[in-house]
Amino acid sequence: MQDKAKQYSTIKHRIALINIFLTPILLWIFLIAGIPTYFKSISQLTPHNDYVNLIIFCILAGAFYYVINLPLEFYSGYVLEHKFSLSNQTLKDWVFREGKKNIIAFIISGPLVMALYTFLKLYPLSWWLWTALLWFSISIILAKFAPVIIVPIFYKYSPIKDATLESKLSKLVSRVGFKASGVYELDISRDTKKANAALLGLGRQKRIVLCDTLISNFSHDEIESVMAHELGHHKLSHMWKLIISGGVFTFIIFFFANNLFLKLHNFFGYNMLYDYESLVLIYFIVVLFNIALIPAANAFSRRLEKDADEFSLKTTGNVSAFISTMKKLSEQNLADTYPGRFYEIMLYDHPPIARRIAFAESFKQSA
Repeated sequence: MQDKAKQYSTIKHRIALINIFLTPILLWIFLIAGIPTYFKSISQLTPHNDYVNLIIFCILAGAFYYVINLPLEFYSGYVLEHKFSLSNQTLKDWVFREGKKNIIAFIISGPLVMALYTFLKLYPLSWWLWTALLWFSISIILAKFAPVIIVPIFYKYSPIKDATLESKLSKLVSRVGFKASGVYELDISRDTKKANAALLGLGRQKRIVLCDTLISNFSHDEIESVMAHELGHHKLSHMWKLIISGGVFTFIIFFFANNLFLKLHNFFGYNMLYDYESLVLIYFIVVLFNIALIPAANAFSRRLEKDADEFSLKTTGNVSAFISTMKKLSEQNLADTYPGRFYEIMLYDHPPIARRIAFAESFKQSA
């Protein structure tokens, strides 16, 4: 099984790295080749106002980029998952899901792009500050309402059907003092065989989500261990820590992006600061700085996940259930137990399985 997991993970890791570095390369080629200027000329063929033309421009540019990236997306999300017997999706399901993803992405990103265009037009010296503030605000809104608006578009929430398990988890929730909209089962088995769980939302929309693939394949003690981990995120305010750290990263990125943007804007010879092409240029710069911050963001996330693991171990006192859970997750998800250090730094927002098991074993010895 580990050979199969290693093979699968190696391919996934390479594709993930290609995706990280391919995006800025493609964007740079687009800019050098003048493709955004060409799309702008098409968007302005029919006399509309600037914002209607901007929407047309975004549709053209977004569709062009998606088509270029589609072969890699299709191989990674459909072909590879079926090759390793991890997917339950039909081709029709995959296409339909991709369509929904792109529509949602456009609905979210469209207003952001128009706001960026407005900031460049009205506040040429402080556009980066207003944009960072908007992006930070949107991240809070998405974190709060995604569980009740976006997730149900793809999956169905339902109460946990196993009465014994529900009772066990309710006692755990009560003991920890978790107050939110509840604990739910999510029917991801329609798409995948992989198991997962998550803490979603903020405030009253906050909820613990256990996937049906987890509930059907893990023991009650193991599920309690996973649940305690997710409750640890709640108890230790990890959602807010991630949002705030993400906001800090956003302001840092846009602060430095502003300086590079002015230099590259002159390099490409664009006429106005708020040219449509400028939006692609800013996206290119933001992607570059985001890549530079990936190791720090992942390291911070891994630290939080380790703290949640420790909370789970302390709360349940069941080290063996935690370890068996990690081993089952590794087998069911074909996770690489011992990824290379570079992969861990660039791709892992959770500690690798081997590190989590080693931490649990050391916790047992010190207990």
